[in-house]
Amino acid sequence: MDRYVTVKQGEVFYITQALAVLEGYERGPAGNTSLTAAFALAQQMDQDQIIIVQETEYTGAGRHTMPQLTFAKQNGVEVCFGDPDTEVHGKSLVFPKDPSMIRAREYDLKKAKYSYVHNCVKNYHMTEATEQDIQYIMDEIRENRDFVINELKKYQVVIKDA
Repeated sequence: MDRYVTVKQGEVFYITQALAVLEGYERGPAGNTSLTAAFALAQQMDQDQIIIVQETEYTGAGRHTMPQLTFAKQNGVEVCFGDPDTEVHGKSLVFPKDPSMIRAREYDLKKAKYSYVHNCVKNYHMTEATEQDIQYIMDEIRENRDFVINELKKYQVVIKDA
């Protein structure tokens, strides 16, 4: 994976409702975060280009959006239309006032890789790492051996000789 993008929750709700209306569903599809990102990316593409989305959870079995929004409002989350970039997680849910405002936002993969190593150490109480551990982490985050070893050493993980 060379690129990772994300979208805002209000944009996902917006696309969920749009797909439900287009497909004649009573409720929106599940697994639509990837489809929202695909919609955002497709807006940047030429008309003759095709985007393929692999989404294993896309079904008509999603949740009704209105109870979710009611629950959010009852718990102090502001729900409104506007610029999704103003959305604050846990405090507001901002629907785009226009579909062109749905944007893919780049996520720093290096940050995700650092976080992955950190969570391996923390969640599995790693105090030492075998060659198999190192190879597994390398494969998971698509990084070289030096990167993984240097990150593990930051957490005082002892590297065992093969």
